[in-house]
Amino acid sequence: MRYQLFRWLLNFVAIDKNAPLQVESDEEAEQLPGTRKKQQRPQHEEEQSETELVAIRTGASAMGNRGSTKIVSNQIIHREMSTMRKETESHSIPINEGPNAEHVLYRLKRGSQLSIHPDAALLGRKILLYTNYPAEGQKFVRTEYRLLNWQLSNGKAISSVMHPEAHVVDTDIHSQVHLNLSGTFHFYFRYLERPDTGASGADGAVYVQVEPTLHVGPPGSQKTIPLDSVRCQTVLAKLLGPLDTWENKLRVAKEAGYNVIHFTPIQELGGSRSCYSLRDQLKVSSNFATKKGGKVSFEDVEKVIKKCRQEWGVASICDIVLNHTANESEWLLQHPDATYSCATCPYLRPAFLLDAAFAACGADIAEGSLEHVGVPKVIEQECHLEALKYQLHTSYLSKVNIHELYQCDVMRYVNEFMSQVRTREPPKNVANESRFQEIQLIQDPEYRRLASTINFELALEIFNAFHGDCFDEEARFRKCAETLRRHLDSLNDRVHSEIQGCLNYAVDNVLAGVRYERVQGDGPRVKEISEKHSVFMLYFTHTGTLGKSLVEIEADMYTKAGEFFMAHNGWVMGSSDPLKDFADEQPGRSNVYLKRELISWGDSVKLRFGQKPADSPYLWKHMTEYVETTARIFDGVRLDNCHSTPLHVAEFLLDAARKINPELYVVAELFTNSDGTDNVFVNRLGITSLIREALSAWDSHEQGRLVYRYGGAPVGGFQANSSRHEASSIAHALFLDLTHDNPSPVEKRSVYDLLPSAGLVSMACCATGSNRGYDELVPHHIHVVDEERLYQEWGKGVDAKSGIMGAKRALNLLHGQLAEEGFSQVYVDQMDPNVVAVTRHSPSTHQSVILVAHTAFGYPHPNAGATGIRPLRFEGVLDEIILEASLTMKSDKPFDRPAPFKKDANVINGLSQFQLNLQEHIPLSKSTVFQTQAHVDGSNTELNFVNLRPGTVVAIRVSMHPGPRASFDKLQKLNKSLRLASGEEWSQLQGIVSKLDLVSLSGALFSCDQEERDLGQGGSAYDIPNFGRIVYCGLQGFVSLLTEISPKNDLGHPLCNNLRDGNWMMDYIADRLTSYEDLKPLSAWMKATFEPMKNIPRYLIPCYFDAIVSGVYNVLLNQVNELMPDFIKNGHSFTQSLALSTLQFLSVCKSANLPGFSHAISPPKPPKQCVTLSAGLPHFSTGYMRCWGRDTFIALRGTMFLTGRYNEARYIIIGFGQTLRHGLIPNLLDSGSKPRFNCRDAIWWWMYCIKQYVEDAPKGAEILRDKVSRIFPYDDAEAHAPGAFDQLLFDVMQEALQVHFQGLQYRERNAGQEIDAHMVDQGFNNHIGVHPETGFVFGGNNFNCGTWMDKMGSSQKAGNRGRPSTPRDGSAVELVGLQYAVLRFMQGLAEKEQIPNTGVERKGPSGEQTKWTYKEWADRIRDNFDRFFFVSESEVGSLANKKLIYKDSFGATQTWTDFQLRCNFPIALTVAPELCNPQNAWRALEQARKYILGPLGMKTLDPEDWNYRANYDNSNDSTDCTVAHGANYHQGPEWVWPIGFYLRARLIFAKKCGHLDETIAETWSILRNHLREMQTSHWRGLPELTNDNGSYCGDSCRTQAWSVAAILEVLYDLHSLGADVA
Repeated sequence: MRYQLFRWLLNFVAIDKNAPLQVESDEEAEQLPGTRKKQQRPQHEEEQSETELVAIRTGASAMGNRGSTKIVSNQIIHREMSTMRKETESHSIPINEGPNAEHVLYRLKRGSQLSIHPDAALLGRKILLYTNYPAEGQKFVRTEYRLLNWQLSNGKAISSVMHPEAHVVDTDIHSQVHLNLSGTFHFYFRYLERPDTGASGADGAVYVQVEPTLHVGPPGSQKTIPLDSVRCQTVLAKLLGPLDTWENKLRVAKEAGYNVIHFTPIQELGGSRSCYSLRDQLKVSSNFATKKGGKVSFEDVEKVIKKCRQEWGVASICDIVLNHTANESEWLLQHPDATYSCATCPYLRPAFLLDAAFAACGADIAEGSLEHVGVPKVIEQECHLEALKYQLHTSYLSKVNIHELYQCDVMRYVNEFMSQVRTREPPKNVANESRFQEIQLIQDPEYRRLASTINFELALEIFNAFHGDCFDEEARFRKCAETLRRHLDSLNDRVHSEIQGCLNYAVDNVLAGVRYERVQGDGPRVKEISEKHSVFMLYFTHTGTLGKSLVEIEADMYTKAGEFFMAHNGWVMGSSDPLKDFADEQPGRSNVYLKRELISWGDSVKLRFGQKPADSPYLWKHMTEYVETTARIFDGVRLDNCHSTPLHVAEFLLDAARKINPELYVVAELFTNSDGTDNVFVNRLGITSLIREALSAWDSHEQGRLVYRYGGAPVGGFQANSSRHEASSIAHALFLDLTHDNPSPVEKRSVYDLLPSAGLVSMACCATGSNRGYDELVPHHIHVVDEERLYQEWGKGVDAKSGIMGAKRALNLLHGQLAEEGFSQVYVDQMDPNVVAVTRHSPSTHQSVILVAHTAFGYPHPNAGATGIRPLRFEGVLDEIILEASLTMKSDKPFDRPAPFKKDANVINGLSQFQLNLQEHIPLSKSTVFQTQAHVDGSNTELNFVNLRPGTVVAIRVSMHPGPRASFDKLQKLNKSLRLASGEEWSQLQGIVSKLDLVSLSGALFSCDQEERDLGQGGSAYDIPNFGRIVYCGLQGFVSLLTEISPKNDLGHPLCNNLRDGNWMMDYIADRLTSYEDLKPLSAWMKATFEPMKNIPRYLIPCYFDAIVSGVYNVLLNQVNELMPDFIKNGHSFTQSLALSTLQFLSVCKSANLPGFSHAISPPKPPKQCVTLSAGLPHFSTGYMRCWGRDTFIALRGTMFLTGRYNEARYIIIGFGQTLRHGLIPNLLDSGSKPRFNCRDAIWWWMYCIKQYVEDAPKGAEILRDKVSRIFPYDDAEAHAPGAFDQLLFDVMQEALQVHFQGLQYRERNAGQEIDAHMVDQGFNNHIGVHPETGFVFGGNNFNCGTWMDKMGSSQKAGNRGRPSTPRDGSAVELVGLQYAVLRFMQGLAEKEQIPNTGVERKGPSGEQTKWTYKEWADRIRDNFDRFFFVSESEVGSLANKKLIYKDSFGATQTWTDFQLRCNFPIALTVAPELCNPQNAWRALEQARKYILGPLGMKTLDPEDWNYRANYDNSNDSTDCTVAHGANYHQGPEWVWPIGFYLRARLIFAKKCGHLDETIAETWSILRNHLREMQTSHWRGLPELTNDNGSYCGDSCRTQAWSVAAILEVLYDLHSLGADVA
């Protein structure tokens, strides 16, 4: 009945009607290697990448069906497994903001340690973390949550009872929970500032499932059944017969190797005898009584189940049916409110009336009343359906006029309107047609005919109006009433049309059902019309309607009789939301009952629970007792019809069941077509395993794919790394070769496929199962409704020789052994279109079991011989052939089709003309499938197939060779040592690494391709075939990839392929270290470490490579942190990651050294080859392009001062000072040999850095008296040798100030093409000076660009060549700020008499002298800064298109550019906060936040500026001069380093203006993107710039020194404010 109809459902909704029956979601249709055939997949499925596909294949060519080579004793295996189990599994899971936590699944083992980390998106927020995981000693209550504590990565608590919140200042804080209880638990957080509204008001959440434990055996000596060891057989309880015969019938499962039995419900069944239509949930079926009239109690059943559990070691689960009850359930008579009926749900009355009409039509057809109109009793032709369709529309639907239940009585309203308007004052309004739509039909809640209403008072207001064509009141009355009538008629017509559309759809649906059942060739071709085979399925019970007319039935549905017009349950056709109850009232007028979208189960009515127990007290109590009874007797439950069960109901009842049995094993079957939706059910209900069906596969390739999908990790998969986030999972599977819902594979495929399909299923690394009858070769569906014959007993019709029983036992035992011995990795190889090989591998012992199955989805040739396929090749030695099995017919045609089957009248019997051929645990010499002599090629073994015929299964066990075994043992020891940070190997490594300084560590971790080449040792970045060069030659280049690859087990990634293909990568890592003298000991250690890895099977190398390289990487990182100041060493991981990234830029580069130093320089003296700072990677890594003046000193504090590298910073400061010329330091240093003096800002950044050095460094003031060997002591001097002209540093600074004060015009040396191919001649002319009124430094002209915004146009085609995009001549705002800070610094030095000078002086054109002290100069700047830079609200100039901002410059040649809003003024506010009025500064920063703040950087130009161009593309070859050749470099793209100064300025002025707390929170929120970038960029840095709204810019340096430095300075400022305390 219901399942016959279910088959029709599948046919009805199928896209391809010739496709085999599929119950599995099409989303599972990923592709395995070995075939090019592709299946269409729905859009919701995540596409599997090419690398993932390769992972399936190469993991085993990887493994190639290879295994280990040494026979390892069980003692060793169990010892190693035991050792592994002793280590607590630690898992890190991020929690994030958002509502989709239910759709993501994390599955963990009992006993695991869970760490919940905040995601980077929560940075800066204060959060409270709650969970319903109970405190120790407490019981789980779903709605009871407790606060969790937070702690730092070092274990220090950061929350308390008084302050349970955590301030998220990094992602390394966490909350730990030790998971000792089974179930699914909810963790959620809320922001501290939000009110506590419970879990429903969560700001973010995560669900974690802890797997239950099944225990079997006698009390005191129980054993555990691992979930992946489950072998479950389904039995239909009604076919077990009397209870005293159960033992012998259930023994069949035990003897076939099953360890779990699934029972359909054991309760009293309804009249249909369906296993799932229960008459009384609280009574055991009377069929189980030994004699007629006898009684059986639940306790009696429990005794049998207990014996299975304790004596046989077999657990049990039983269905619970929560959605419906049998029509005959007596308790419904007293509690009809428990159903969806015409009384409880009036919205179903139209659907019931339609159902009654269909029933009347069906009755007329059965009586032959419609034969004269072309509808005979036996409907078997399409023309009959056409005639039936006509009759339904014209003769039956017209009798019930369903649309009238939604319409209003128009004339009643018109008459009432006329009556009312006559008694009212004349209206003042004119008829307004636009208001007519305000009047809509209001549905009558009782759904009576023409009883819908309208807002009559509003109708009077709108329609009682003046009309221009009415000249007396009576005419106006009639006009108004007629207008209302027309409007109401249109509303009724609209309803009529809508309902008629639903009815048309409904008729098409019912005819589709009739067509399948009675007309289609692939349907059952039913002839009879009876209660069981009615023409139309009923959607409702029709109690008391026999003999009544449709008019009488309609009247009854409004009376008490309507309580028993109850809606049936069923399947919803097509796409419906499984998270919504389809029987509830839906938005709009239609529902599945009216549109006939339900495959109705006419024997059961749908139960109506409501939203809470109070809505239907009896029903909730009744079903709770039912579920609790089931949980008491059985070890688990199968939730029938799960996807249609209201979630809140299932939650409540399963919680009740778990109170009885906390280790309840919950199984369910879902048809949601979405992993995400499946996860909602799994998370909310705590479902342990979802049923998956092998029979849904349409060929062997798809079946192999399912084995892989529901199996474990890939062979050679990466080891768990607690420092990396746990990857989300799909639901655990109970994978069955046949479910009780489906027909026998003998009908769908061939009898010869039963054994190979069972073999493939048994190799899945998950729970597996089957249906009783499969192993006995029952060739038909054992129907849950129709079948009444009983199962046969063990020894009486069924024994070890029946069907494939012997082979199934061997396969089941093998499946259990694989799970219990830790064979958790899987590889599937499509050896032939019909041959699939599955490898199960143990990552602890590296033994493998390989099963080869020759499927037979169709019948082979009756005399089929062996199939020729490639040999089975594996790495290792053959231990044994575990089994060889095949099924053949007992005749001279071994693969003939079975003869017509004869059913036994009393018992369920199977095919008997077949013979099972089975050998177990045999040597190769006794094989009938393989050639008896193996071919050995080095470490590889090859077995040739000689007799692999259809239906054959062969399984072998292989082990590792003794040589690789010794290497493997060394690797295991090393891996453990690195993981636990203890032991001999770790101590050796630690000893080596502890001697390394930051320069050596930079070489070990970083060094980009160009830097490696610059060493001159022939090195370069490692080039991974089919991927490209890694970004760093050091370990970071590999680890950046591994952190992405390993959590996803992406063994098909080119990096893994390269590791498997050869030893090049390992040799490269060790060999390149020899280029660094200090790294040679580490190189030797790495060589020795990699050596045993070269001797193990190649498929294992990626996982051990990851473990070792990541382990060494962590040791190096720890050493980096140890060498850092306390701010970093004891800081959070965000700070430490930025500090680590500074090492990228600071290295010794042969082609980019500092100029030679004076021999008289104070100690410590610089080395011959100094560390220099790269502006960014990879573009500015070597040669003359490496060292930029401004970049170096913008980045110096963040990269060197804050990281404690003062000596190296001192050398850089002095080295650049040695090149001073024209009062400037060079833009490009070029080792001091060919410096270019075309920037006005580097000198001020240099002097500002000296100020910071003096203030920050230990004995920092001593640098002022360091000897600076001037290369160009005079502007026109040739280069001087080191020591030829020494000058004290403060004198060099004084000269720079003096030159600016005096003013200077100069032309660049070697001006022309030699130094700049694009600049026009005027651009080489430079002018610097100081404004006599304001004191502002100025310089430049309209043809050059002397600040950091230095893009020079270069496109002849677009006409921008030689035209700077941003000249910024005049007084650039940030230079004025730097100038002021430097002058105040000099003033302080003078006042303390640390320098001899007190100011500057200059001579005028006539020889007059002007003297300014540092203080006078600084005061002059301060007094004029706001006056000339701040654009107030009262500014009236036409160029001031933005108010309340600081200008970008003052005195520019192009005056309008002064008024542009850019990202430079926050620099001035940060370096010289006392320059400006705090309120003005705050207003300007607010404008910057509004207009130019981006996700990762600052827009370089106001988006409202006419010249704003957000996206930088240096290759743009258009004729657009604003963007050609990247002319818009600084005209909108979002640069990262300025955001650091913006954030720091906001913190400074927020404190001054009283906005500090909110600004700190805002700062952290902005830094989220930077933290995310640091965590995900392969470069592990921050980029130079991004395009619009943070989008990727392909021409940007991927990591830039000043970007990293600026953000590190922000974190330091937060730290100084105490704002980084979690």
